[in-house]
Amino acid sequence: MDIVDVVRLSLGVIILFYVANCWLNQRYWSRARFGWRPREHWPQVFWANIIGGTLAGIYLIASQFLW
Repeated sequence: MDIVDVVRLSLGVIILFYVANCWLNQRYWSRARFGWRPREHWPQVFWANIIGGTLAGIYLIASQFLW
């Protein structure tokens, strides 16, 4: 494993931890307000974070073992 593989694996794990935090606390990080916002404030952004973050994290982790 070279340094690029380690960085990609670490980034995938960090993204999945962020998604888990968003899901468990039912809130997301808003860059516009620079703080945590509840899911009800903007549900489309919340679900985009959950779905997009999960797919990106799984891709970064799985790509280390598949290719």
